[in-house]
Amino acid sequence: MVSLQPRKPVTKESVSTGLLTGLVHVVLAAVLWNAFGFEDLVATFGAEPLYVTYIVVGMFVVGFVPAFLYARYRTFSPIVATGGLLGVTAFATWQTVQSGSTPVDPTPFGWYMLLWIGVLVLDAALGGVEFWVWRSSNN
Repeated sequence: MVSLQPRKPVTKESVSTGLLTGLVHVVLAAVLWNAFGFEDLVATFGAEPLYVTYIVVGMFVVGFVPAFLYARYRTFSPIVATGGLLGVTAFATWQTVQSGSTPVDPTPFGWYMLLWIGVLVLDAALGGVEFWVWRSSNN
């Protein structure tokens, strides 16, 4: 029977890598948010603090988890998935904004930010499968 216990304990390196990447992801998401001309998050915080908190915490967690999984378990697929989704949704939103269209519903990047829990589940699933495949091939 294969044990699911990690081979090494959580290290300062894995946590600090996750924290730094989470912060970078929040800053990148905020820069894209402003570049696309969405509402001002700081001004929106006064009227809708839970919404802004949900978005900011989500963007932090979506940056933290793939980096932590990589630093701890050397899983690369969550980083590829998150980076790919961020890039594709940002590009699709940029095309919408550049065309002069006024989106009625959230743009792809807006959906990425609103549905960050789905991105997190995808990252965890991909990381778990990658870890399992790697571990079972080494046993």
